[in-house]
Parts: sequence; C-alpha cells; structure tokens
Amino acid sequence: MYKTNYHSHSTFCDGKSTMEAMVVAAIEHGFSHWGVSSHAPVPFPNTFAIKQEDIKAYLGEFKRLKEIYSDRIHLYLGMELDFITDIMENIKEQAKDYGLDYFIGSVHQVKEHNDSMDSWFIDGHDQGIYDRELKELFDNDIRRGCEAYFSQQIRMIETNKPDILGHCDKITMHNKGRFFTNDTPWYEEMVRSLLDTVKQYDIITEINTRGLYKKRNDDFYPALKWLRIAKEKGIKITISTDCHKADETDLFYQQALDSAKAIGFTHISYFENEWKEQKID
Repeated sequence: MYKTNYHSHSTFCDGKSTMEAMVVAAIEHGFSHWGVSSHAPVPFPNTFAIKQEDIKAYLGEFKRLKEIYSDRIHLYLGMELDFITDIMENIKEQAKDYGLDYFIGSVHQVKEHNDSMDSWFIDGHDQGIYDRELKELFDNDIRRGCEAYFSQQIRMIETNKPDILGHCDKITMHNKGRFFTNDTPWYEEMVRSLLDTVKQYDIITEINTRGLYKKRNDDFYPALKWLRIAKEKGIKITISTDCHKADETDLFYQQALDSAKAIGFTHISYFENEWKEQKID
C-alpha cells in the first residue's frame, strides 16, 4: 500500500522546515507519494501565506527537488488555497495560473457577504483572536458564525471544486466545547449539509491529523462522528498530516489509517498524475 500525504508546508509559507527538508523526511518515513502545498498568496498582510514575489522560487524549488529525488519518491505540486467570501472566490483559476497538479480548498477566514475586508480568523494558536473576532464580527453569535463558515465551504465546492477539502470542521479547534458540541442539533445539521455537498461534487475529504499532534483538538478533522457519516455517504478520503516541520511528516498517520479502516473505509484516494483509489491493507 502506498503511503501518501498531500498536505505539507515549508518555509515558503508558515512552515518551519525547508521544502527539501520536508521531502527528505518524507522519504525517511516511508512515503511513496508526497505533495507540497504552501498556503497560496492572499490579498492582505499576513504571516502565513507565500508571498506573490516568491511564487517563481517556489515553483523552481519544487522542480529541482522533483528531479533530484525522482528515483525515491513521487512528488506533486500543490497549494492550499483560501476561499474567502467576496475577497478570494475564484481560487480554481488561481490554481491553474500556478500550474498545480492539485489544490486543497480551505476556509481559515470566515466572512459574511458585506463591504468589509474583515474576517474571523478561526485558525492559529491564539484562542483570544477567535473569541475577540467572534464578538466583533458576529456579535458573539456562534451559530451565525458557524453558518457563515459552512456556507462558505459549500460555496467553495460548488464554484471551484477543489481536489481536497481541507480540515472541514476546524471551526471546533478554539471552540473546545464552549459554544457547541458535535451533538448540538443546529451544528450537526450544518455538517451534514456540507457532507451532502462533498458527496454531490465528488470531493476528496482529508483526515487531518494536525489537531491531535499539536494537542489543539481531541479528534481528527473531521471528527470521527462525521467520518462515520462520510463513510455512509460513500465520500472519498485521503490522509493528511498538514505538517509544518520535518519531524511532523507522519505524526498520527497510522492512527488515522487505522481509524478509517475501523470505521469501514476500504479505500483511500491517492494522486499519481490523476486521482486514483487504493485498497487499505
């Protein structure tokens, strides 16, 4: 069985290891297929995305590494693109412009339709930002914030059809059970609606392990509850470590694979010039 991962970051964005260090670590940990996926440029000041002026270097470094390590690992060029309401909506065209093999569509910045450039940042290490912006932008109405989050993902899928949907319930990371749980009826309805759209458009959903090894969550993204529903719906999956350092390349990878198998998944998706399915051993 191929060991694959298509969600990795490097010093081109907010990663802490070089792209080559990540590739070398992937080889050392037995990966046969690896995707580089820096955060794509966004049109506002930030500390997480690759800068537009560094795109040429990013593409060049990938090409160099692919040539050097071609006999040891299959390397693929990707990016994680942020879909942001009214700000970044045409991400599929952005991916085409960069000549990517695939792209991950994610929502980190939650925004309602309005004239403001402000958005609710649900990611990062600072729970204070999550709480402050929920209050400032959504009047502390978590249900309204979640509605914007999930509707944003649904619109991203409908209009851009990303190859992989990134960490689809990451809004839970800083929630920590304070405002809602996976059993809250309105929240469950939103997740189910998203999964219906994922199935309708045949999008691959990643099982993202980062929340567990960073100890920012006590479950995968998506949570096991939603993975069971994804299995019932026949949704395709892949396993992602969303690694930002060389020593994170395969953290909780086997646990995710074991969990998928226990739930009843028999295949995972992998990319080898096109998306294919391989049987879980």
